[in-house]
Amino acid sequence: MKIAVLGYAGSGKTYLSDYISNKKNIPVLHLDSIKWDKEWKPIDDSVVLPKVAEFMKKDDWIIDGYYTYLMIDERLEKADEIVLLLLPRLTCFYRALKRTKSRKKEGYKNDFNRWFVKFTLFGCRNKERREYYAEIAEKYKDKTIVLKSKRQVDEYMKKFG
Repeated sequence: MKIAVLGYAGSGKTYLSDYISNKKNIPVLHLDSIKWDKEWKPIDDSVVLPKVAEFMKKDDWIIDGYYTYLMIDERLEKADEIVLLLLPRLTCFYRALKRTKSRKKEGYKNDFNRWFVKFTLFGCRNKERREYYAEIAEKYKDKTIVLKSKRQVDEYMKKFG
């Protein structure tokens, strides 16, 4: 099975991807983890793109993250299932804040700053992104699952055990 997980910052993409990966023994690639170093400096696309391309050769995979320039069209085409996590703004902000604290324990530089707050609350929810998610849901309606609440996410997760 191939699953592409997209959604707002803090919506639970990594959590959901890890859950499915652990339940079904499917390899997972978190795009944030290969695009950014622990100082939150971007890793050059000449390094990142080959990793994504190689990972997508697997028979089964889960890839989470938006990054349209990281083979999004190929990811969506090859995916058996596309999950869009479109949870409420404050839920995502709270989760992103919690994640920041846990990442600090893993050695990441603290990324809680003005940019982080603005991006989490507004930037990743701009009109262009909302329209893009709507286009995905329409174009791939037979394989797209839109989850807008924690309850819907919990129900979806039950299908994996």
